Amino acid sequence: MKKYSLLYMALFISLNIFAQKSNKKTEKVKPNTTPKAVVVAPAFTKIKIIENYERVLEKGYKSEAMLQAVADYRYFAEDLATVAKWYTQLFEFCPDELEAVYYFRYAQSLKSIGKIEKAKEMMDLFQSKKM
Repeated sequence: MKKYSLLYMALFISLNIFAQKSNKKTEKVKPNTTPKAVVVAPAFTKIKIIENYERVLEKGYKSEAMLQAVADYRYFAEDLATVAKWYTQLFEFCPDELEAVYYFRYAQSLKSIGKIEKAKEMMDLFQSKKM
């Protein structure tokens, strides 16, 4: 029994000797106030992918995935004038392979910039693709 108690004591002392001390200074927080947290984001998190895609698309390189990503992002950001530009390019790039929802979004964007006849045509295509 004495052996175990000496072993536990030695273990406890050795853990306390090698324990790291905290360098944090304790701040007194006034009651009824909340401490302010400062969040610093790394510089690499501020890359704007959609803006980069737009620059690449304007330089002439086009892919269906990039056109869809840019157009969808602008559509959900409610920038319908820009959306019409990207959906027009998307429909020129691959008109037959698109899902029905793209016809609907394109029709809405065309309607917002005043191209009513083309919007009606796209809405008719949407109705036929939907079924």
